[in-house]
Amino acid sequence: MGATQHREKVGDVFIKDAGFPAWADANRLVLLYPQVTTTTVNPQACWDWWGYTGRDYLTRNGPQIEAVRRMLDRLSGHATLSRS
Repeated sequence: MGATQHREKVGDVFIKDAGFPAWADANRLVLLYPQVTTTTVNPQACWDWWGYTGRDYLTRNGPQIEAVRRMLDRLSGHATLSRS
């Protein structure tokens, strides 16, 4: 989902109408729909493609990528301890 298409704004429309749930079910896959929220620097709730989350935004160390990685690890049962 792109900017201004987060669940808070559009609800479940994308999830229900995109066709992914039926496809995933038929192929025994789990779907993950990570969300970005609106903030002062990101009022349209875009995924970071310009660096508003910091210098690492384009790397595996970027905050959004790390968050998705933790979600995937948790879903797969490979949750790791926090990297504080």
